[in-house]
Amino acid sequence: MELSPAVQKAILQRYARLLSSLDGELGERPLVLPTAEFFPDTFTHDQRSLTRLTKRMQVHAGMDDIPVTATLVGDTPEGGGGCSTGACGVGSAGADGSEVARIVDTGERWVLNVPAAEVKHPVVLTSNIARALASIFLAETRDDETPLDEPMDVTVDLAAVALGFGVLVMQGSYIYSKSCGGPSVAKVTSLGPGELAVALAAFAARGKHPIKAALKQLDPTQREALSDARELFESNESVVALLRESPARLAEGDFKLEEPKPWLLRALGRKSAKERTPDELSLEEMETLLAVAPPAANKKKPKKSRDDDELGSLVAEALREAHSDAE
Repeated sequence: MELSPAVQKAILQRYARLLSSLDGELGERPLVLPTAEFFPDTFTHDQRSLTRLTKRMQVHAGMDDIPVTATLVGDTPEGGGGCSTGACGVGSAGADGSEVARIVDTGERWVLNVPAAEVKHPVVLTSNIARALASIFLAETRDDETPLDEPMDVTVDLAAVALGFGVLVMQGSYIYSKSCGGPSVAKVTSLGPGELAVALAAFAARGKHPIKAALKQLDPTQREALSDARELFESNESVVALLRESPARLAEGDFKLEEPKPWLLRALGRKSAKERTPDELSLEEMETLLAVAPPAANKKKPKKSRDDDELGSLVAEALREAHSDAE
């Protein structure tokens, strides 16, 4: 789905606000791809493989100094591990069937409980580990005087992107599968592929990462969303400059996104997202806007009116004339 400018701006503003709040904690993170370059180890669906995978993802995220222990919970299913196995769920089931927290802070280390069913589904597994590490990162680096934006699930998604896991969580935002009951779509993220694509494109633009490499690793729906987001940032060089130099200014919302209109839409005469009015936003877009909207306490700077601009012009002209007379 093509996002409206209002949703694009809200996502970018919230992402910039997260970058500002972390203030140097992230460092220079790589764009992590599901390739042998980033994951050279053979995964054998056991505890040892899970430990190795989690540690490697910690290194990519610059979190290898934080003690994290990943633990398999429950029995590994004999089947292939599609969404029908429950692998797409976010909870963890204990041996007695009771609910087990995904992340536990023991005081000395973090325990990451991973349902055994997830090890058969690499997209679900890596997406959930990425989001879990993002949660731990936020807990370790957060400033009590600067509370994180709610809902927290959205902040976790954006933090996972900022840590370099954008491609992994994008894959987890739209999981298409076929079963005896027909095709189905599931996700393990809070945001959808369109919203995550904006954040991932911002991450790539800020770090000068080759976005083509990410496109090659994404499924069709996610790839289309990221292609649209790439066009957005290619047409907004001033916004990219602020991302790199002063994300705090973007966080204030004092910027405008110029969205290119694809040639196909011009040929067909269909309304683009840019041409839609707020009343024409979809329910999904409205929900996203509510989720990523700035806190009520954050007030935007008042915009100058036309009268202010005209008055300023008159004053400037009067000063120029006075200067000429003095010479």
